[in-house]
Amino acid sequence: MRLPEWFKEARSGPCAAGGGKAAPRSFIDKNLENFSGFMREVMEAEGYSKRRGLLQMVAPRARIAGVFFLIAAAAFSVNIHTLAAAVLLTASLTVLSGVGFSALAKRVWPSVVFTLILISPVFFGFFTPGERLFGVSLGPFGFEVTREGVSNGLFFVTRVASMVSLAALLLLTTGQTEFFRGLAGLPLPRFFVTALFMMFRFIFILLKVAEDSSLARRSRTIGGVRIKESQEWFSSRVALILKKSLNTAEEVNMAMASRGFNGKIKTLRDAELGPRDYIWIGSTLFLLFLSFGLSS
Repeated sequence: MRLPEWFKEARSGPCAAGGGKAAPRSFIDKNLENFSGFMREVMEAEGYSKRRGLLQMVAPRARIAGVFFLIAAAAFSVNIHTLAAAVLLTASLTVLSGVGFSALAKRVWPSVVFTLILISPVFFGFFTPGERLFGVSLGPFGFEVTREGVSNGLFFVTRVASMVSLAALLLLTTGQTEFFRGLAGLPLPRFFVTALFMMFRFIFILLKVAEDSSLARRSRTIGGVRIKESQEWFSSRVALILKKSLNTAEEVNMAMASRGFNGKIKTLRDAELGPRDYIWIGSTLFLLFLSFGLSS
């Protein structure tokens, strides 16, 4: 048997059978991409925590306590100079810890945008009277933007951005095991640490179930599917996963109780704090006290 001549020809361009156009992504494909994207972000954070950076070299419990002091300093500051110092310190820690600004920014900007929308009335004169900067007309209505409103609004947004950036930087530089081990070493209620650990594990289990379910549906679908049918199927999966989560929680609780679980998670004991850890805690605690002094 000989191959036909057209089979030997090398042609470039899109396949004629597909019409030269890529098929649009379906509702299931978009949700599958979202699930995979979330898992990729978590794995990316684990990669940053393995680097040799400034924060990574600090013990987990000292790292958590120090970042908490910095977040409190940013929260209590009412002085623009203190807040500017907090932003500069966050940027410096990001660079010294080997974390890219892009990875930090994509975790911070949703909170910043939401805060900016939430406090948008502060910029206008009807909420914050003061010196007029410019006017905004929306049909028959007119609004004035004041200097005091812009100053107060930007100060609040900067404070939120600083606090969220510090929290995101802590999560990027701390692995899952280190994070819960550090929480266990702090004077926190055991029930809080246990509940947080179980919730974190259950979220990943349910996300994996949702991803596998979407992937199985996609691999068994030939041809196009109506958007309404995809949404109905996705809604039914959400209800099924919720029911499965309740059943799984009850089964896991019974299994743990039957094995003598007393409400405490046993982890590897954290190493003793060294000079580097005490310097980190002392420095962040000093910045917290300094913010109190500048605020008064």
